[in-house]
Amino acid sequence: MELVYYKGLQDEPYTTVDVICEYTGVTRHAVMVLINRYKNDLSDLGVLSFEMTKPSQGSNGGRPKKIYHLNEQQATFLITLLDNTPKVKEFKKLLVKSFYQIKAELDERKIHRQVNKVVNISFGDVIKTHYPDSKHAYSNFHRLAYKYALGVTPKQIKDQRHTDDPQSALTSDESARLERAKQQISLFIQDGHDYEDIKAKMFADI
Repeated sequence: MELVYYKGLQDEPYTTVDVICEYTGVTRHAVMVLINRYKNDLSDLGVLSFEMTKPSQGSNGGRPKKIYHLNEQQATFLITLLDNTPKVKEFKKLLVKSFYQIKAELDERKIHRQVNKVVNISFGDVIKTHYPDSKHAYSNFHRLAYKYALGVTPKQIKDQRHTDDPQSALTSDESARLERAKQQISLFIQDGHDYEDIKAKMFADI
């Protein structure tokens, strides 16, 4: 189980009640009691958001479960309310490291995203210049870049990573590979190659 999650580049990283229970050994009921008791204090540290999860398949009914998403400050505050057992102390250290690592990864991905915006403008301009009357040229070459760089299409990224913006779901390494693929395709287009020829050349060495 991961300690810290995030949905998109602009969203705040968070942990959950389930993570806290898993790593501290505290019961879910006890953690939920603390959240409800100190809800106003937690809300002062950010929006106290949550999601409702459906009962697992195969279970006999059951009520949906509320999963709170706690940002770094909320999680830190909540942990101070727990007994300072060895497991709780170890979890504190792990959680601090995890939030730091996730924020560093997000910062790096934001930088790559800005670079890719510039590349996308150039990529789009090249396609528009050479295929001014084609309605599907950009989407075809865009999909080709994803398929070559990552082995999946933008739609598959959306489905697999549960996002409406496949670009924001990419790691920094994936973004860099996608950028290189777009640059390579742009050069082929400018050299006068058509889509099928470019596709064959891109995958010739794979």
